[in-house]
Amino acid sequence: MFVHETKVKVRYAETDQMGVVHHGNYALYYEIARTECFEACSGITYESMEAEGVMLPLLELQSKFLKPALYNQVLTVKSIVKELPTVRLNVEYEIYNEKEELINIGKTVLVFVDKTTRRPCHPPKNFMAGVTPHFV
Repeated sequence: MFVHETKVKVRYAETDQMGVVHHGNYALYYEIARTECFEACSGITYESMEAEGVMLPLLELQSKFLKPALYNQVLTVKSIVKELPTVRLNVEYEIYNEKEELINIGKTVLVFVDKTTRRPCHPPKNFMAGVTPHFV
């Protein structure tokens, strides 16, 4: 299992008139955290993976809202990868406010896809080489 924490500050444009984060922004918070998690875990970036011909589009997105996130709060987004990726990559998320209260839980499922054929494929070898030691 691999867990990575990312800090995200809520910007004004992400909130409604009451200062509450609009639900659509949680997908963005997940993506920010997931990107940092992958770089920390594997040592490679999405950009380098795409340069090798592999994309990682989103297949599923789930989100459960427990408490509101508010304007100007610094949120902690935990990305949790419980199993080695195969063709699919499952990432779970926990978002905490500044009081360390759990305010959101979520999950994404991504699929490794060959950039040319647009068909599912296995993760790049250099990605797996960086990720595998975290699961031994």
